[in-house]
Amino acid sequence: MNQLATRQQPGAVAPQRMPNEYDVLRRSLTNRTDDFKMALPAHITPEKFQRTIMTAAQSNPDLLKADRGSLITSCMKAAQDGLLPDGREAAIVTFNTRKKDPGGQWITVVQAQYMPMAFGLRKKILQSGEISSLETNVVYRREAEEGAFIFEAGTEAMLRHRPMLELSDEDLADENIVAAYSVATMKDGTKSFEVMRRSEINKVRQASQTGAVNKTTRDGKAIPPKGPWVDWFGEMARKTVMRRHSKTLPMSGDLIDVEATDESIAARSAAHVLSVQPDAPQLAGPTQQEIDAAEAGADPQTGELPTDEDDDQVQQGPADDQRGEAHTTVDAADDLIAEINSKELLADLDAFMRDTDLALLDDDQAARVEEAADRRSAALRKGK
Repeated sequence: MNQLATRQQPGAVAPQRMPNEYDVLRRSLTNRTDDFKMALPAHITPEKFQRTIMTAAQSNPDLLKADRGSLITSCMKAAQDGLLPDGREAAIVTFNTRKKDPGGQWITVVQAQYMPMAFGLRKKILQSGEISSLETNVVYRREAEEGAFIFEAGTEAMLRHRPMLELSDEDLADENIVAAYSVATMKDGTKSFEVMRRSEINKVRQASQTGAVNKTTRDGKAIPPKGPWVDWFGEMARKTVMRRHSKTLPMSGDLIDVEATDESIAARSAAHVLSVQPDAPQLAGPTQQEIDAAEAGADPQTGELPTDEDDDQVQQGPADDQRGEAHTTVDAADDLIAEINSKELLADLDAFMRDTDLALLDDDQAARVEEAADRRSAALRKGK
């Protein structure tokens, strides 16, 4: 009886199921199968790559809210590098940014950004065929003071570390880490190494969005650091030195330079870099805590941990001597004005202003920046 009652009447039109966000993303990826196939290495099929992206989107629904163009571009960059955005080899992070809509109103836009992880970097380096091993480690204060760690630069550079197994829990505290290093052994037996002091590592940490210390909101409220820089400082230090070292090592293919991209973004919007973001970015795939624990346990020597956003993210941003540790909105306004005055084309100036979030500045500073932009625009129109 019920079956008869619910049976579709002859001539009736079946209701159309609206495609959900996952279906839309799946179709977008499927439509680009040929593009992915051309970019991916032979051992990664487009289908496997697309499944990884869909799994990441299921784990982190914020990816579905991201600007579709930025998401597809991030996927293509991962394909070009031959890395799976699975949260281990690479990740796609989302972050909120503010832009002006065509009506001139500030709106919040979710952007996606590709980010190779330390494990992915190590994979690319070892795939070059020129390197047989890559190791990283940290140095504790007692080891340095008692001669267990020796580092010499110059024409006869040398690195020697004899880890002290008798260090106490207090000696092994994060605050007692004084350096980190990376050592690569080439196929011919020669070695290459990179050493970073604690102060250099701290500069990278300060460029992090959630791990930086002594940051405050615009109203002066302290922002406590959090994320892997707090929970896994040693692993983050290892990852940081390996990232720096990787810039001088042969790789399998040309890895997208996220650090350079990060600096380009910073140059386009000093306010974005020098101010606290309203929403911290999130890693695609597993949660931050799950990735931290999984990667730390999987390969503690390489420090395959996600960055905290500009994390991270993973990302080694500009050093503090370029960006400063205690910037004010005045500094940000001055930096923006200097960047405005350096523009030689109206198109570049317009693009810069579209990407600059003046809402992060005080009203008087925002007015100064807008006046500078108007003056520069007028000068360019006159051909000066």
